[in-house]
Amino acid sequence: MKRNTILNVSVAVAVFCTAAIGAMSFKKSGDKAVKADTIYEYNSNSTAEGEFAKTANYQVVSAAPSCATLGDRPCSFLVPSGSSLGAQIGGKTNAQVLAIHPSQRKP
Repeated sequence: MKRNTILNVSVAVAVFCTAAIGAMSFKKSGDKAVKADTIYEYNSNSTAEGEFAKTANYQVVSAAPSCATLGDRPCSFLVPSGSSLGAQIGGKTNAQVLAIHPSQRKP
C-alpha cells in the first residue's frame, strides 16, 4: 500500500513537471508593437550657426513635408526607430546638418 502511494505521488509529480515545462516553452501570444521611423520637420526661421542642430527647432510630423532643392534651412529628417534626432544632428554645425540631406531644403 505504501509503495502504491509513493508510485502515485511520483507519477503525479512527473506529470506536473512535464506540464509546467511544456507551458513555459510557449511564447506569449500577440506581436510586440513595431516602432516606426519618425519624421521631423525644421520649424524655425533661424539660420544662425548652431540652430540646425537644436532638436527644439524640429517638430514631429505624420508625413514627409514637401521640400525644395534650394534654400538655406534644413527641411526634414527621417529618424529610424531605435535612434533619435539628437543622435543624428547633435553637436553638428549648420553645414554638417545641411549635408545630411543635401537635396532637401527650405527657402
